Amino acid sequence: MSVAYKKFIEQLVREGRIKTGAIINAFFKIDRINFVPDEFKGEAYFDIPVPIFSGMTTSQPSTIAFMLEKLQPQKGDRVLEVGTGSGYLTALLAVLVGESGKVFSIEYFPELKNFAELNLRRYNFKNVTLLAGDGKDGIIGEAPFDKIVSSAETKEIPRAWEEQLKISGSILAPIDSKIVLAKKVAEDKFDAEFFSAFSFVPLL
Repeated sequence: MSVAYKKFIEQLVREGRIKTGAIINAFFKIDRINFVPDEFKGEAYFDIPVPIFSGMTTSQPSTIAFMLEKLQPQKGDRVLEVGTGSGYLTALLAVLVGESGKVFSIEYFPELKNFAELNLRRYNFKNVTLLAGDGKDGIIGEAPFDKIVSSAETKEIPRAWEEQLKISGSILAPIDSKIVLAKKVAEDKFDAEFFSAFSFVPLL
């Protein structure tokens, strides 16, 4: 980890954007510069979205931190991520769930999946599986999941995600410029919280 990145994360911690010890530790372990294209390396340590490929961007770190603070992935969790993008959030999730957990990440664009694979290879994770496909369908063969997180905005939470989530599990997804945290309290019953003022690329 570079000194510049360490200072950048320390600033986000001082601002209260990253609060939980395990999440702070994950950010220190995963250097954002490894997840942006070469032409945008100079923007890696600013709290802004950075273009990747196919018109997509990687979210700004403070937004990713907000999502993780709400989702609270734990050691041993099985997590479904929809929208791998650059793989930055994937790597943070892999650190948070640990060797006893598992992260399954689906990317719509094959070229982005390949980009993420190259980026993640630096960390030699054994608990990450990347797939190319339609994230709206989830991965029925790997369900149930403890957590489901989407980095792409949708109009509503897909039924497949609800069905593939464990009772007591959580879905975090952008819906109509809000981040929604839906906790599954019983079969077909969810408690939801809504958080405003966010912008994401659409779920394709």
